[in-house]
Amino acid sequence: MINEYKVDKIVHEWCEEQDRWVYIEYNNQRKIVGLNFMQGDEYDYFKEKWCHNDQGLMQFYSTMLYTFPIEKASVNTLEFINKVMWSYHSAIVANEDHREVS
Repeated sequence: MINEYKVDKIVHEWCEEQDRWVYIEYNNQRKIVGLNFMQGDEYDYFKEKWCHNDQGLMQFYSTMLYTFPIEKASVNTLEFINKVMWSYHSAIVANEDHREVS
C-alpha cells in the first residue's frame, strides 16, 4: 500500500512578485502534501525555520482546492498557492484583530 502523504519531493520556490519563499512537499504522485512560506528573501533563515509542513495552511489549501476549483483552473499552481497563502494569512490577521477588539 502506498502512503499518499509520504513526501517524495521537496521544492523551495522563490516568488519575487510576492516577496516570499514557498516550501512545497509532494508525494510520489506529485500531489502537494505539505506547504509553508516565509515573507522576505533571507533564504538561509527560510531553510532553518520555515522548511516544514504547516498543517493548518495545508488543511486550508486542501479546502480551497475544492471550494474554488474555477479559480484554481484559471492560474498556474504556484499562483493558486500564493492566493491561498494570502487568504490564509488575511484570515488569521482578521481573527486576531477581532479577538483584540472583543
